[in-house]
Amino acid sequence: MPNYDLLQSVGRALDILELVGNSKVGMSRRVVVNITHLSNTTAFNMLRALVAKGFLVKRRNPIRYYPGPVLINFCRAQRDYELFQRAKPVLMNLANSLIGEARLGECVGLRMLSMLMVSAGQMGVMQPHLPHHMMPYGIGSVFQAYWDKQQQAEYEKSFPFARYGKKKWGSREIFNRFLAGFRKNRMTMIPVRRSGVHFRVAAPISGPGGNMVAIVCFIKPMKQTTATFRRKCCLAVYKAGVELSFSG
Repeated sequence: MPNYDLLQSVGRALDILELVGNSKVGMSRRVVVNITHLSNTTAFNMLRALVAKGFLVKRRNPIRYYPGPVLINFCRAQRDYELFQRAKPVLMNLANSLIGEARLGECVGLRMLSMLMVSAGQMGVMQPHLPHHMMPYGIGSVFQAYWDKQQQAEYEKSFPFARYGKKKWGSREIFNRFLAGFRKNRMTMIPVRRSGVHFRVAAPISGPGGNMVAIVCFIKPMKQTTATFRRKCCLAVYKAGVELSFSG
């Protein structure tokens, strides 16, 4: 039989993780003590252990505890599972109704990845064993619309615009207008004259906090599209993004 004290400690740790994980402004040790009725010493030791293991992070001025990388990864895994389950029928509908390829993309670090994909006529949605990398400055680049300056600078080091983006976009100014349009309209397509052989359109999927956590996109050979069809695709993908977004 497991040691009772050990089980009690695990239960207390889970209580603390639930409290901090559900707090949007962090949580002080005093609040943890008041809610859990732990002693100051026990609360201090448990918080310190959870910080050491990466479940929480401690920030100062004032001292508060926030979800750490381990807890965030657990939450993200659960969110991804729920999103993937909801996305599969939506992607199937896009692919078969518009006769093309539908994808769900995520940004991990600075990497834009296709996590789910399906083409018209397939029996089910494919989840690659290893996510497919999306092309630099392609449709996956819409994630950059919400990056800060540090993220943009780090991406530029790995994928210089002059080498990877200039041929497609012509100038950084044109590319930045593309990103601004995505932020404003909550949907965008790569302009026809810059798309190459494929038409590509994407819309954001928002997480519980309103931030973009993924994109839904649709791809089809350009020669199989018309201006009217492309407008229809943009509307369908926009609606798919709204449908897949978390409401709260």
